Amino acid sequence: MNRLALTERRRMDCDGYLFPADYYEIPDVEEFQDIEAVRNHAFEKLKSYEKEPVDLYLNGGLSVEVLVAIQAAARLDIRLNMWHYDCEREIYFCQPLCWKPIPGGNEKETTEEEIVLCQGRHWGAEKKSVFPEIPAEKLFDFQWQEKKAREFLKVWRNQKIRIYLSGLTSAFVSVLNAASQENVSIVWLHYDYDTEDYFPQDMDKF
Repeated sequence: MNRLALTERRRMDCDGYLFPADYYEIPDVEEFQDIEAVRNHAFEKLKSYEKEPVDLYLNGGLSVEVLVAIQAAARLDIRLNMWHYDCEREIYFCQPLCWKPIPGGNEKETTEEEIVLCQGRHWGAEKKSVFPEIPAEKLFDFQWQEKKAREFLKVWRNQKIRIYLSGLTSAFVSVLNAASQENVSIVWLHYDYDTEDYFPQDMDKF
């Protein structure tokens, strides 16, 4: 199995790292919102693993980096397993990824309703949430998270929705897995501390 880590920020035993420790050391990244440059970098780093399975260890880094890695892997037909770190037990837990871009999803009209990933974790965005609460004992219960996400997303089946992103990595991976099963296109909204505003990342746009 190919073992990659997300970032050089935390060194570990692996075959390589997708991103440097400093986000702004990624080629052509000048602003936090330069998603295309980050995605192109991830694509180039993953090209040698095309059509192979990859274990990706989430050893730090940013949600933007995780999401562009997922997009690039899908483009390269790489089967990703996402490994999340439990600080208390000091072990990683594996979450298989089944998300794929939805054909024509980039052309769907986005619903005006605004949604947050986890309740109470968003600046200036207190709307309905995918996860009103994730109990401590469910932090690594990926089946439970995906079940909750599917129950929430089925209302928007065959539509495109925007979700404010601030929360657990496993939670937004669970939402992507659920969205694939419910044929829902996702646009994530990231908070930019420099501009003090949100900017979009459309998962179906590469």
